[in-house]
Order: sequence, then C-alpha cells, then structure tokens
Amino acid sequence: MTLDPEGGFEQIMSMARGFQVAKMLMVAVDLGLFDFLAEPKSAEQTAAWLQADARATGIFLNGLAALGLLEKSGDTFKNRQLASRFLVRGSENYRGAIIKHMEHTWERGWEDLKETVRAGHPAQADPEKWLDARPERDASEVRAFIWGMHAIARDLAPQVAAKLDLKAVRRLLDLGGGPATYAINFAQANPGLVATVFDLPMPLEIARENIAKNGLTDRVGTLAGNFLQDDIGRGYDFIWVSQILHSHDEEQCKLIIAKAVAALAPGGTLAIQDFYLNADGASPPGAAMFGVHMLAVTPRGRAYTHGEVAEWVEAAGLAAPSLIHSGMDASILVAKKK
Repeated sequence: MTLDPEGGFEQIMSMARGFQVAKMLMVAVDLGLFDFLAEPKSAEQTAAWLQADARATGIFLNGLAALGLLEKSGDTFKNRQLASRFLVRGSENYRGAIIKHMEHTWERGWEDLKETVRAGHPAQADPEKWLDARPERDASEVRAFIWGMHAIARDLAPQVAAKLDLKAVRRLLDLGGGPATYAINFAQANPGLVATVFDLPMPLEIARENIAKNGLTDRVGTLAGNFLQDDIGRGYDFIWVSQILHSHDEEQCKLIIAKAVAALAPGGTLAIQDFYLNADGASPPGAAMFGVHMLAVTPRGRAYTHGEVAEWVEAAGLAAPSLIHSGMDASILVAKKK
C-alpha cells in the first residue's frame, strides 16, 4: 500500500481496519460458508446449518456481501463469482488452504508481533529447535500449509516453466519442493526431464498425492530428509529452490546454497526463486511486508535482497547470476556451475 503524503488520515484508518477484512474471510472459510452458499440461502437457513445465532449470522453475511464475496437478493445470500471459483471445497480451483494457513500464522505469530519485535523471534519458537520440530506440528496444519503453497504456485508454475530453458535437463531436483507443483509443471513442459522432490516426510505425502493425480509417478519421484542435515543426492543438471531461503538465517541460506552447488553436475544450473528485496531493503512493498511476515512466524527468517543472494551464490562457486522476474512479486536468480 502506497500512502499519499498529501492525503488524509483515512489512509491510516484504512490500514488499521485491515485486520477486519482478513479475519472475516478466514472465519467464512473456516466455517465452510461458501460451500453452503453455492445456492441462495437466507440468514436463518444459514444459521440453522451452522448451528449458530441467527442475528449474528445475518450481520456476518451482510458484511461478506459488503466485501463483494456474497450477493444479496432480498433476504437471501449466495456466492459471487470469485467466491464460487476459489472458495468452494471440492472444486478444482479451491484455494481455501492458503487462507487456513494464513489463519494459522495469525494465531501462531502475528498476534504476538509486539513481543516478537522486542525479543527478536516469536516467543513460542525456540530458534535452536524450530526447524527440527516442524515434522511434529499438527498434521492438519501442515496439510493446510503445503496445499496452500500449491494454491499459490499453481498459477505461477506454468509461467516459470515457460521462462526457464530446461530442454537439455535430464535430472532435476526440486529442493524443499512441498506439494511438487513446480516439479510437475517442469516435467509436463519437458518430456525428457526426470525430477526428484526433496522435503520432509509429511509434505512428501501431499507431493505424492499431487504427482499421482497428474499421472507423473514414472517421472517425478520423492526423497525424504531435512536439507539442512541430510544428503540431497548428486549429479543433478538443474536444482530448483523456491521460497525456501526466507525461512532461514544467513548461515543456513549459505549452507543450502553450498549443498545445492555440490549436488550439481559440472555445468549444471541453480535457480533460486524468492521474494527479493531491492538494495534499499524497503522495496518492493510485497517483499518488505513478507520480511515482516517471516519475522512474525519464524525465529530466523527474513526477506533478502537479490544482491545478497547473488554474493552467496558466487562465493559458492557459480558464475555471475542473472535475475528473471517470475511474477507475483517473485524473481528467480539463475547461475551455472563453473
């Protein structure tokens, strides 16, 4: 959000009220309201379905209508086009998982941001154990996170696959690949390519679901492990690292890059996609805000400038990297092994 210095205080009030819209959306998704309102229903019918208070339900539905998520006609409400397209469970385009994930980050990070700024890391996150403890997190929360990553990546991955030259690539590693969205798209766009998705065991359960759904079990495999501790393999022509570095501190980022470089075959390529900051550290706005998000929900993460990551990549032995804008505030740093 860009503020007009000549504008009025309403701009600041709009920022202060931002939580209201976010929480309404999260609650509506959590309640499954958009599933029920695929067809017109009254507030009373909706309240009965929810086993909720009729007065409160009516007020809430009117608020969702004011936001443009619902259409109100007389005494009935139904989904508008965007809600029907993206927020009805079971539909091909359902993206509710990322909304659930954002709600989890609200509950497990953003609510305590003041204390986090004072302490330097979230109070509930032990900086020494947080990464190792992730496999023990609630399974439903992990599924929301991984499917949420798929919800974001599924639109961007085909664009990325078209921008990267993978024609000569035979072995590709998707490091920390989560739901395998990118590996799947790379394989679909390049018939001669075989991919491996490396991640923790719980994310790989979802990756295998996604791979099987797309009929690629013969060309996209999985390898379980912690990339900070375990061997990631060798001899890859191309290693893809997407939205991983921002969850880690500088030393961990350098370790990840060093392991990737060691795993590349001679002449292989490393591509690192992230929300990169400009040299000023405060732009673009999306990357700067994402840096605050990492402060709120991880003990060590932040957004990095593309210059910082380029230095680490070169220090690890790769040729001068280039930057490709991929979309959705993300860019890809690409460099070849000497």
